[in-house]
Amino acid sequence: MKIQHLVLDDDVHKALKARKKTIGTTVKEIGNSALRAALSMPTMEDLIVEKLVETGKISRKDYDQAVTAADKAIKTAHKKTAEIVAHGTTRQTLTIGSWKGREIYRGPDGELQVFDRGAHDAKKVATPTLVHEGSHVWAMVLAGKVRVQFKTGDKILGPHDTLHVTPGTPHSTTPLTKSTRVLLVFAPAIDLDKR
Repeated sequence: MKIQHLVLDDDVHKALKARKKTIGTTVKEIGNSALRAALSMPTMEDLIVEKLVETGKISRKDYDQAVTAADKAIKTAHKKTAEIVAHGTTRQTLTIGSWKGREIYRGPDGELQVFDRGAHDAKKVATPTLVHEGSHVWAMVLAGKVRVQFKTGDKILGPHDTLHVTPGTPHSTTPLTKSTRVLLVFAPAIDLDKR
């Protein structure tokens, strides 16, 4: 059996050690007992399925088939995404301000374009003011922090934050951490030679 270690916060670890002394059981036994209790609690999904089956709205077999179909669809989508990203690995790398990025996908009709962009240094150099006249831009921060500057003020975005910039909106961006990474989607695609 492979041994897995659970990393605990310091306060939890100290409390478990103190508890171990008072009840005479090991930290492992306490942890396993707590985790078994947590795992025995039904999830929201379990309760919904139980209620649907109980009321006759769906059979357990129908539910299991739906889950299998959903799993298959998700695996297919992941495979397609991996193919798209792998396809874009030969595209040119662009550096602007403290950003370095590359186009990882461009739709054959030019209606969609995806960029992977990250900080290439810790200097926090902003891009010049950019205006994408005919394109919507969606950004999702994958790691680190980003400052987005608009005429109306600044926004600071962190991991999992998203932002939509409408066509014609002047903006500038700055990676605030060396680990900053952002996924950008342009619709329609922009012409890199005219930037």
